Amino acid sequence: MADKSICHENKTKGILLGTAVADSIGLPMEGISPKRIKKLNWINEKSPLTHHFLLGRGMWSDDTEHTIMLSQALLASHGNLNKFQRSFAWELKWWLLALPAGVGLATARAIIKLWLGYSIKHSGVFSAGNGTAMRAAIIAAYFPDHPKKRQSFTIAQSTLTHTDPKATIGALSVTELSALLIKSKTPPSTQQIIHLLSNITNIIDNQIHGSKSAKQDWKSITNLIQKSWNSNHTETQFLTELNQITGGSTKRGVTGYIYQSLPIAIYSGTKHNWEYKTVITNVISLGGDTDTVAAIAGAMCGAYGGHKSIPHQWLSKVTEWPCSINDLEKLATAISEKKQLRVRPRFSPQLIIRNIIFLAVVITHGFARLIPR
Repeated sequence: MADKSICHENKTKGILLGTAVADSIGLPMEGISPKRIKKLNWINEKSPLTHHFLLGRGMWSDDTEHTIMLSQALLASHGNLNKFQRSFAWELKWWLLALPAGVGLATARAIIKLWLGYSIKHSGVFSAGNGTAMRAAIIAAYFPDHPKKRQSFTIAQSTLTHTDPKATIGALSVTELSALLIKSKTPPSTQQIIHLLSNITNIIDNQIHGSKSAKQDWKSITNLIQKSWNSNHTETQFLTELNQITGGSTKRGVTGYIYQSLPIAIYSGTKHNWEYKTVITNVISLGGDTDTVAAIAGAMCGAYGGHKSIPHQWLSKVTEWPCSINDLEKLATAISEKKQLRVRPRFSPQLIIRNIIFLAVVITHGFARLIPR
């Protein structure tokens, strides 16, 4: 029993640290095309991928912030769904007041609705962004042996901000796949993963009204994952074919549309047996919404390999305040032991200072991109 508990804690740390590290490495390349990433020489054989946010170090974005807030809401809920959703709503409301630099439009609109008095049942907006999926994996660590609770909590956090069934299908896919990876000692087969993903729409049928097109597109995507794996396609080849289903341009990279970013993370993980460094490097090299795609992939790779699968040189250079990597490790322990813990204040002057510094660095990166190369 002790060994099982230690293994679960290690994999919970893998989810939290895997999200934070991948997010922070992918952040400086967000919105850049794969061609521009190559020109910058940030990913090549002679120069392995590393942090480029600030003086060789990294900071995380809203992807990790949401995961932390959702974790704290889980711990505060003691397994009560309504309490969880209310707690997470308050986390989001105070988070927005601290002036975060990166806020998805749908999430921002939902939080504003909460501040205006809309109930948690009516705050969500119709959007298929990837915000619900980037924070969902930690629910699998909290409910590893309770699929019904895992699914109901995933739907609750998803519909709080995004009401498009595609966003919920994406979030459920992350949670259910992460639960499978947590329990796996060897990489799950492609057949296992396809079977799991195909059954996600059945959960939607039972708990929310999903649109017919959302289910049909998801079926097409799961079929494409199987087909591409059988053909040993690269991630670039997979994205090219995925664009025929979802739209988009391979030249511009992966978009923030949930049916683009999540399939890329899943396909790369499946192709490379959830090996953290390889998967993160490959999904970031595709360009586009690099931080969120990497964060989703990092969480799932961490769910399989645990925190020791994350390269130390990447982990050691994440520099954050007032919530640090050490705090994430404490949070993982609390989740494993179901003990209430708050490592990040809902609101404080320190958070505002941190966000101002973060924004200044982001703006600097924006101006640097204007320099011809």
